[in-house]
Amino acid sequence: MNLTNKVKELSKYGELIAGDKKEKFVVDKIKAYFEEKKIDIYIYPQEVLNWKENEIEIECDGKKIDAISFPYSPSIDIETNDYKVIKVNNILEVNKYYKNTDVISIFTMDDYFRKIVIKDGKLLSHLPQKPPSIPAFYVRSRDVNKIHGKCRFYLKTSFTPSIGYTIEGIIPGKTNESIYVTAHHDHWFSGEHDNLISVVILPELSSKYELHLVSFTAEESGCYFSSFSWACGSHAFVRESNISPLITISLDNLTTNPQYFVTPGLLKYFENNISSPSPYTDSYNFLKLGIPTISVSDINYYYYHSERDIIDEKENFDEIIHKLNKFLATDIQINKYELINNIFNLPLPIEIKTLAFNLIEKGKYNELLKFYGSVLELNSGLMEACEFYKLVGLKKAYSTAIAIEDFDEIKNNCESSECQELFDKYLSYLQRETTKEYIKVLKNLF
Repeated sequence: MNLTNKVKELSKYGELIAGDKKEKFVVDKIKAYFEEKKIDIYIYPQEVLNWKENEIEIECDGKKIDAISFPYSPSIDIETNDYKVIKVNNILEVNKYYKNTDVISIFTMDDYFRKIVIKDGKLLSHLPQKPPSIPAFYVRSRDVNKIHGKCRFYLKTSFTPSIGYTIEGIIPGKTNESIYVTAHHDHWFSGEHDNLISVVILPELSSKYELHLVSFTAEESGCYFSSFSWACGSHAFVRESNISPLITISLDNLTTNPQYFVTPGLLKYFENNISSPSPYTDSYNFLKLGIPTISVSDINYYYYHSERDIIDEKENFDEIIHKLNKFLATDIQINKYELINNIFNLPLPIEIKTLAFNLIEKGKYNELLKFYGSVLELNSGLMEACEFYKLVGLKKAYSTAIAIEDFDEIKNNCESSECQELFDKYLSYLQRETTKEYIKVLKNLF
């Protein structure tokens, strides 16, 4: 059976939300693909929160409108004129609008249904937060003109504590070092690019290193209302495991023309790379352990998180498999000074740059990777991962609204020069205190 047929065999189960009863059937199929290659297999149950849309109906002025709800929308039954229709250019923009409204929001982008988890509370927090109190919906562009006047919004959803399953296959290597290559099997709609093709590629890989092939549950959803709502399957996996691989590779939202998001240190191995890790994939949770990462993903894939995420029979992923196997067969050498070049290009105090340089000299490359974190520009809805992210985020906060991972959301609401002066002093104070915090931790690493 070729790769495309295997993808179709998995996607026939339909949309798979972590903790759904059919997840076990999908995991059993993945297990069979591993068994074909005589790969040792381990399965890890994990508690997840399963969300389900059971019934939905939107009717405006007597006309029913084809719509879906966003996870984790709560149930509702109301007739009202108080709602908003919001056009987005990218599905990742949804939460910047959703968080700033107190009425029912109806999103649209194009003529394909799309999904993303809505969040309440501060963004980029791993902590559990309050559930969304207002549902959000999506309609296709062609149906937007039907939404006017008084509308009835009826939605019945359920939230059920459940069990998801992560599956790991292990291939012995010729060295004592290991590499993790990961994908995820939960998905919206058919999910053939995001991420079933990655799942079926896993057993096609080989390496001189001990190879751990992992398909995670709960990448798209499954967290208990954390605003860091993705990759909670891998977050739990790395938290509960004692692992120290040489590197990790994440395959996610894969097309035949992906980008390679590479931790500085591994740049020479991939042409046309993006020289920063991706915070949107499972590899990010390994990065937080100080493990260099490579994320293979197509951020420009137009049908991302849409009902049109379907693989064409003409798509051939052999070149990606060949490129990965060629890399995995090499004697991988990490150029640790690439990280210093990256740090020296950031808006950081010279003392932090100097300490980082000397830590590299002392062989503390992996310890420095633990200083990576994410900054989200609230106006664009896009996020980046960077070293010493709190200081980078605070610098950005002078000119734009930002969220800093597990730190704070910072918005400048000043309308007077006096207010602006105080706001600048506040940011300056945060920068000084954060600098002290980083310097203390860096010095303790010597």
